[in-house]
Amino acid sequence: MKFRHITISDRDAFYDLIQKNKDRLADYFPVTLEKTATPDITAESIKMYQVLLEKGELYTLLVENDEAKIIGLVFIKNIDPKTRKCELGYFIDKDEEGKGIMNKAIKETINIAFNDLGLNKIYCRIGIDNIKSNNLVLRNGFKLEGILREDHMKSDGTLIDLNYYGLLKSN
Repeated sequence: MKFRHITISDRDAFYDLIQKNKDRLADYFPVTLEKTATPDITAESIKMYQVLLEKGELYTLLVENDEAKIIGLVFIKNIDPKTRKCELGYFIDKDEEGKGIMNKAIKETINIAFNDLGLNKIYCRIGIDNIKSNNLVLRNGFKLEGILREDHMKSDGTLIDLNYYGLLKSN
C-alpha cells in the first residue's frame, strides 16, 4: 500500500474510482460525487484540493495498491487550528474491502494528524448502519462520544443518525 497526496495527473484514475463506486458513495460522499461528475470537473476539484492543501485546510490522500492503482481515498478535513482537531473521512474501492488496506491507511492518517500536523483530536461521523466503518475506527482506538440524531441526509432524502467518534493524541 502507498499513501500520497492527490495530483492533477491522477484525474482519470480518480474519476474512474469514483464512478466505479458511485452507488455506494452516494449516501455518504455527495460532495465528492459532485466534484467528480465529469473528468473536467474532477480536474478542477483536484486543483482546488491542492490549493486547500497549501493553506493547510484539507488533505486529500490517495491509497494505492502495490501495482500503483488508486483504490481509496482519505480526507483530513474540517481542520480547526484553534482547538487542534480535524475530521477523518475515507472510502475504499468495493473490490478492495476486507483486505486490511484501509486499516493501514487510517493508522498512517492518525500519524500524520498527530505527529506532522500537531493536532490533538481526530473525529469521525459515521452512519450507524455502516457496520464495517464503525468497526474500523473502533479497531483504531476511536471512542464513541455520542450519537448525532438525524444529522445526515442520505441520497434518498432519509435522515439518519451518525455515530460520533473521537481519538485523542493522549489515548
